[in-house]
Amino acid sequence: MKLITQILHKYRESLGADYDAYHNHAQRVYHYATTLLLMRESKKLAISAAFHDLDIWVNQTMNYLPGSAHLANTYLSGSDYQLLSEEIKFIISHHHKLRKIKGNIEAEAFRKADLIDLTAGKIRFNIPISIIQDLERQYPRKAFTKLILRKSFHHALNHPLNPFPMIKW
Repeated sequence: MKLITQILHKYRESLGADYDAYHNHAQRVYHYATTLLLMRESKKLAISAAFHDLDIWVNQTMNYLPGSAHLANTYLSGSDYQLLSEEIKFIISHHHKLRKIKGNIEAEAFRKADLIDLTAGKIRFNIPISIIQDLERQYPRKAFTKLILRKSFHHALNHPLNPFPMIKW
């Protein structure tokens, strides 16, 4: 989705060498979410995808959900989509929830989409493998999963009392 690319272009310097890996992750998550929802396009999900993990790079933190939601809100406050800010904040803030998100089908689809991508399609939630393979070709992984696991492991070693602050029950 072009909107994801436009948003992330503004953060190219913060993302540095990880720009392509994160950009492609955001694109895949977006496409998995819209596929799960049987939608062709969603600006709300595109904005959520662009910002959902971004604070990892902007503020170099693994406690990135509040910061990523704040970055999205800042973007939305100056756009035509500011009415979506609470919904996007909810999607970003809950996308690592371990349990099913009840009562919000978009947030639940986004949660599943991120898990599909994090596991490189090992968990699929009934998305055909052909769609996963097509998206992996269109938006190559660029070692994204290894990158995130390395950052998470490093954080856990340095913060043993709060090893995974991004995980929510």
